[in-house]
Amino acid sequence: MGSQSHYRGVAKDNSTIIPPKNGSKTFMIKPAAMDIIWGADSRYWRLPNSEDGPVELLQVSWLEVTGSLDLKKLEAKTYNLRFTVSMRPDAFGWKGSPVYFMAKVGEGKIIWKKADLSELPANSDFKIPAELKFTVTAKDKDSTEKLRFGLYEIWRGRWKGGLVIRDVEITPA
Repeated sequence: MGSQSHYRGVAKDNSTIIPPKNGSKTFMIKPAAMDIIWGADSRYWRLPNSEDGPVELLQVSWLEVTGSLDLKKLEAKTYNLRFTVSMRPDAFGWKGSPVYFMAKVGEGKIIWKKADLSELPANSDFKIPAELKFTVTAKDKDSTEKLRFGLYEIWRGRWKGGLVIRDVEITPA
């Protein structure tokens, strides 16, 4: 598995990592800021044409999309993390292959949630999982640690495709 096949996200304030603005309390992280296994190989992924565009999974058997955010950007409180996704009409391989979502604050405990994407109708945006809560403490905020998050389906070994990832939203719970 060559590293040149993997896409390495580039985190840029105000373009790929968008802080809350205009009264919003939501951080948005665009796919261009995330690491995507097999993402640099056009047989498997269609990357965004711009820093704020979506990524489209064409086909993989190993789905791994991860990202991070400096904890000092967040206030000390509890948050909910959700991916905004949609399924293409030709999506395949999701039945019996649940997707796992992960969040980890600094060196803390990993929080996992599972979702079944096979039930999502095509061409509609969904925020998943319904709830993936994590808490940032004052101590976390003053550190150099990061919030790490991800979306995975690496256990079944089945080919899947047709998933579109638009962004990750981090909102106060």
